Amino acid sequence: MRIAHVVRSDSFGGVERYVGLVAPRLAARGCQVAVVGGDPAQMNRVSDVVQWRPASTTWQVAEELKRLGRLDVVHAHMTAAEVAATVTKPLHRARLVTTLHFASPRGSGSTRTLLRLLGRFMDEQIAISEYVAKETCANRVLLNGVEAVDPGPPTRDRQVLVMKRLEEEKHTDVALRAWSACTLRNSGWRLLIAGRGSELSELRRLSADLGLSDSVEWLGFVDDPAELLAHVGVLLAPAPAEPFGLTVVEAMARATPVIAADGGAHRETVGRDGWFFPVDDVAACARILDDAEYRDLPAYGAQLRSRQRELFDIDAHVNELMQIYREPVR
Repeated sequence: MRIAHVVRSDSFGGVERYVGLVAPRLAARGCQVAVVGGDPAQMNRVSDVVQWRPASTTWQVAEELKRLGRLDVVHAHMTAAEVAATVTKPLHRARLVTTLHFASPRGSGSTRTLLRLLGRFMDEQIAISEYVAKETCANRVLLNGVEAVDPGPPTRDRQVLVMKRLEEEKHTDVALRAWSACTLRNSGWRLLIAGRGSELSELRRLSADLGLSDSVEWLGFVDDPAELLAHVGVLLAPAPAEPFGLTVVEAMARATPVIAADGGAHRETVGRDGWFFPVDDVAACARILDDAEYRDLPAYGAQLRSRQRELFDIDAHVNELMQIYREPVR
């Protein structure tokens, strides 16, 4: 089976990380896999088992698809890649599959009506969560997966980690304000913020204004988060409308306790017994952070790890994806 995963991008966010997880496993199942798009430094890590081609514009994605020739499946990620896959279909003649990564209709403003028609050209539209499915025109839900790994050490560092793009919709300011309101920082805990984005300068100013400079560490973009996730005491996920939360599930795989905003797909990932606070409720978030020092963190982490292995395994995900690829074209 000849498969191309395409995304119009030269960055490495959740979508590109997903493609980097799936593509080598498809190749291991005997598929001939090409990946178009993504950050060169990161995507080159999988180039020994898949064919990787850069593409940061819709035109470049289309050109690379034309060069690939006949394909069995083109799996597009995000609207620009869907456009490129659709206009080149007379050349590659592939089954068109798209994964919907965001809980919103395609396009915005004047383009929304036109781009909504794209769904008619897709043979399969997959939502990454029930939350995304409710807001889009997905045919089915296929929950993302991550690799099952050994848990982190029994004794963890006294650190709370926030790892995400530093953009407005992620509400990282809630984490800073909750950190200011809680008492963990007075007992040797530190807040680590990993990521980059347009709000970095503003968030650093907020941290200084709140007097947090001595207890907050800015890590920037982290190439390989595995070691970090395995050693921190808690992952804090304040985003109010997370479509899935790959970092949350990666933390679960390492038995890392998760505190999350009660919104988006967090209840689908962490489960009903997770530690939640109402969206944007700084005081409630601070209370749960303070409670974390007295709760049984290892037991909670083990519970999350069991849930990840049951529901969010990457190999089970790829097996189901292969079944979708083999289904008759609608």
